[in-house]
Parts: sequence; C-alpha cells; structure tokens
Amino acid sequence: MKPLLLGLVVLALLVFAGLPLGAMLLQALDPAALAALRDPINLRALGNTALLCLGVTLFSLAIGVPMGWLLGRTDLPGAAAWRVLLSLPYVVPPYIGAIAWTWLLNPTNGLLNRGLLGLGLPLFDIYSLGGMVWVLGLFLAPFVFLGTADALSRIDPTLEEAARMSGASRFQVLRDVTLPLALPAIGAGASFVVAFSAAAFGVPYLLAGGAAEPSWVLSTRIYQALALDPATGRPVAAALSLLLLLVGVGLPAIARRLEGRRSFVSVTGKANRGGRIVLGRWRWLAWGLLGSYALVAVVLPLVTIGLTSLMKGFGAGLHPDNLGFQHWTAVMLERPDTVQSLLRSGGLAASAATAATVIGGLVAWMAVRSPGRGSRSVAALARLPYAVPGTVLALGLLLVFSQEIRLVVLDRASFSLVLLDTVWLLGIAYTVKHLAFPVGTIQAALQGLDPALEEAARMSGASWGRSLLDVVLPLLLPSVVASWFLVAMPAFSEITMSVLLYGPRTPVVGTVLFHLQSYADPPAAAVLAVVLTAVVLMLSGGVRLLSRGRVGL
Repeated sequence: MKPLLLGLVVLALLVFAGLPLGAMLLQALDPAALAALRDPINLRALGNTALLCLGVTLFSLAIGVPMGWLLGRTDLPGAAAWRVLLSLPYVVPPYIGAIAWTWLLNPTNGLLNRGLLGLGLPLFDIYSLGGMVWVLGLFLAPFVFLGTADALSRIDPTLEEAARMSGASRFQVLRDVTLPLALPAIGAGASFVVAFSAAAFGVPYLLAGGAAEPSWVLSTRIYQALALDPATGRPVAAALSLLLLLVGVGLPAIARRLEGRRSFVSVTGKANRGGRIVLGRWRWLAWGLLGSYALVAVVLPLVTIGLTSLMKGFGAGLHPDNLGFQHWTAVMLERPDTVQSLLRSGGLAASAATAATVIGGLVAWMAVRSPGRGSRSVAALARLPYAVPGTVLALGLLLVFSQEIRLVVLDRASFSLVLLDTVWLLGIAYTVKHLAFPVGTIQAALQGLDPALEEAARMSGASWGRSLLDVVLPLLLPSVVASWFLVAMPAFSEITMSVLLYGPRTPVVGTVLFHLQSYADPPAAAVLAVVLTAVVLMLSGGVRLLSRGRVGL
C-alpha cells in the first residue's frame, strides 16, 4: 500500500507538473517560436515587464521597510492591530484593488480625479504603467513589511546599544547594524515582489486595456497570442513564457545568490520585547503615517468597491437617491451564471485544497521520514509550480492536455482522457500551483514530531496508513487544516490561470469578474468583487484563528 500510494504521488507530480513545464520549454525552443521574440511589440512587452518589476519593488521597499521598522523595532502602541489592518492587501486579490482604483482615478470621471480637476491639480491616469506600479505596490508592500518587522523584532538590542556607546549616531546604527541584520528578510520580500510583479496578469491587463497607448507586459501578450489564434499563437506564447520565466524566476534567484554570499548571524530566535526604540512625541506622527497608508491602501479601495456596487448611475455622484440594490438583484438573482460560477469556484477551491493537502502531506512525509536525494527532488518538484508564473504553468497544461489522450491496454481495452475545457483541468492547475503551501507547512510541523510515536504504533500492529491516520494526523491537524485554507483562499479567487484554461461551460468567479469588468458590466463586477472579497476575508480569518493555536504560519 505504502509504495503504491507514494508511487502514484510521484507519478502525478511528473505528469501534471513536470511534463507541462517540459513541454512548454520544448515548444519555446522551436525556431519559429524564437523568431517571435524579435517582434518589436514583444520586445516592448519585455521592457515594460522589467520596468514594472523594478517600479513595484522600489515602491514596496520604500513603504515596507519603514513600516516594518515602526512595527518591529519601536514601542508603537497597537502594533499587533496595525499588522492585521495593514496586511489586508496581502489577502484581497490585487485585481479587485485595480477595479477600485479605476473608479477612483479614471482619467475622465474618476471619483478622486473629479476632485483633483475641481481644485486645478494635475490629473493622474490610472491606465498607465505608473498605475500598474501604484496598484501592485500597494498590494505587495505587506510582503516586505511583514518580513522586515519580524526580523527587526528578533534583533538583540545590545548590538545597537554597543554601537551607540562606541559613538555612532542613530542613523549610523540604523545603517550599519539594524538594516544589515534585517537584510535577508528584506531581500526575501523583495524577491517575492519581483516574481509576483512579473507574473501579474489581471492588473496589467485591466489597466493597459483602458489606455490609448497600452503598456502591455509579457503576461498580457501571452494571453493575447492565445486569444487571437490558439493554434498559431501557442509557439509565440511559449517563447514569451520562456522570457517571463527568466524574468520572474531568474531575477529572484540571482538576488538570492548574491545575498547568499554575505554572512549573517541569527541573534535570537524569539522576539525581543525590551530594548525597543521609544518614539515619545513622534508616535503621533507614526500613527498618522500608518493611518494615511491604511486609508489609501485598505479603506479607500474597499469602500469604493462597496459604494460602486450600490450606485444606480456612476455619473450621478454619491447621494442617497443614487444608491440602491438594483445591481445586487441583477447579479445575484437575475444572472444564473454568476451564482453558478460562485458555486463552481467554491467546489473547485475545496477540491483543490483537499487534493493539495493530501498530496502535499505525503510529499512532506517522504521529505522528513525518508530523507534522501529522491525525496528532496520530489519535494522540489512539488514546490516548483508556485515559483513559476501562472500563465506559464497554464500554457504548459494546454500544450499537454489540449488534445485527447488515448491509452490502449493489450490491444483490447482503450481509455481516453479529455481535459480541455473541463473543470478537471482547472482543478489540476489550482492543485499543482499551490502544492508548495501544504508541503512547507506540514513539513515544518513534521520536523517537530518525534518519529518514535509512529514507530510505537507500528510495533503495536498498526499498518503504515493506520499509524498516519491515528497518530500523525491528529497531532498535525492544525497544520493540515491551515494548509487547506491556504490553498482554498487563492484558488477561489484565481484569475491568471483561469482565463486561459476555462471553457464555455466552465466559467469560474475569476473569469466572470474579469469579463464583467473588461467587456460587459463594471457595476455588476463591483457586486461580484464585494462577494469575492467577503469570501476571501472569511477564509483568511480561518487561517488567522488557526495561527493563534499550535501552528505558526
């Protein structure tokens, strides 16, 4: 039973993760595909992708590092509450934030731009590369500040005190002692921001599509190539995917390589409550800065989405006579495709979370209980899809499973596998993409579990499967459930892979929202965005409740 089950897990990873990525790479190296890279449009898309990654990373660092310092190194009152509030953009899909900012900073009738024009101030056009940097920067800054705050809270204050006693100014201590110790965490956050920015699809597509001269990036060019002509567009999309893979995976890998050449020492494993910098009268300024950021990054977009869903006519302004529930009635009661997409996304998210947790748990068990080159390779293969941009993974799945796969056994029985335009392909994509969550979470928990417990169960006559169910699973239940939520949350709101893999009969909430906002009915999209945000926040609340227990997330 044990070898068969583990063998099936390895086979599934090879077929649904290794094979699609390998097929994409082979297609990308075709001479006809490589010729597409010389197209000026694609070269501009590559340049725009690099500029987007650079701009979002600098934006996130400029916001995230100071916020991390305030929350992790000072005596700021209410730091825990600020962490929760300021990390909300980490939870809400950036595409929903982009929808909100199109209502706020639309160049012709945006709510904020009306006020700016009324005051004679210059107009900011959200439909631009700068608009993409603004939206993604606001939503990705938490990745930097959370890691920075955690790293700074663990620094031994005696190091800074020693530097001060040696005559260093506060600025010199910050520059020469504090920030170098936090640099690995800052670099890790920046690497993630680079990878996420390169792979982003929804925000660049929405904001470039509304511009007179669109600033397309690699992810949107891949979608356009497949949408115009799937047959001839796949080689072009594969070549662009190779570039996207190099940018989204290569740049963070180079950054980690350079960072790894420096030597850092972990000063302490626990947060230091003492030795924090006393803000004194400056705490009010800190509260004001954090409150202003929370207003812009959290409150304003969410309130805008909510009000937009209630406005009968966007041009009529905000007054009681222009507010009502007609859009809610139309979306939730008169559009069966909306409710069906919500139910389909819920089912797919639950199924993908269950499958990923089971497979990821078995992979984690192999990595911890049967260490070796083979188990490490399997664990690395399970984590790889999360590092790969969603458009690249979706294209690989299309290349492999776009045609019927027929298997003939002993010239008597034949089996056919048709996954294109089915919920099965969407479920596979969601599962493979997010396998890294359960692998990492459960592996960390398993490392703290004494294997003698399993050995005692086996010596008492329990089978391998029974020992897992009766001994290991109950002890790891918080980690297992947390892994389930960590997969279900992004799977429910997934857009990037969904727009490439869904079929006429398999729309999900992400694709319905994408088409409502891009082509059909933006007020209806606001209604769906409110529902989607509420569900994601509830799932995030479940993860947060679990994180207060025995498992740390």
